[in-house]
Amino acid sequence: MLSQEVRIQRAWKRITEWLGENTPRHAEAMNPGVDESVIDAAEEEMPTALVPAALRAWLLLNNGSTAKDVLDGRFYQPHQDSIFLPGNNVFLDLRRVVDVYRDLLASGADWQPQWIPFAQKSDAPYGYFLDTGANSAQAPVMYFAEAALPQLAFPSLADFLEATADALEHRSGIRALGNRVQYGPVTDAGMLRWKRAETAS
Repeated sequence: MLSQEVRIQRAWKRITEWLGENTPRHAEAMNPGVDESVIDAAEEEMPTALVPAALRAWLLLNNGSTAKDVLDGRFYQPHQDSIFLPGNNVFLDLRRVVDVYRDLLASGADWQPQWIPFAQKSDAPYGYFLDTGANSAQAPVMYFAEAALPQLAFPSLADFLEATADALEHRSGIRALGNRVQYGPVTDAGMLRWKRAETAS
């Protein structure tokens, strides 16, 4: 059985190759990977949690889809090319992982220290996080939305990325666990967006 880290590497290669061939503007929004020492330093800023191994493996490959974003003080202005993950989310770079994590912890929104965000809407407090405190070595992917309880979306980050790669390559739908609605990839003028595909029976 392949480790989750190897599955992430393979799935992410499929995704980035698809982006490079079909929507190069999104591929150009990718940052290069970071060094282990940079991740270790980031953990010092998150004393209540560690960057899970799965996210660490992903960040070593690419440090977010924020290469074209604009930083104004502490406020990011995401570029439209950054938005390509299912749910039309941005893959947060490590700096933003730390900042979003700390902001959510301080917000009083019942954010738990073991929840590590990795993707978020560019214009709203919605996105995905890894639950490192769950009774699982895989750190399941959870979906969060403002004023709503988090919901299990995928068993692991590897499952999330593999489902994304499958949907892109086969132009098929992707559906989070417990969600009857599928979303499929649509490309228009070099941009990738996820649109409602169908309702499962």
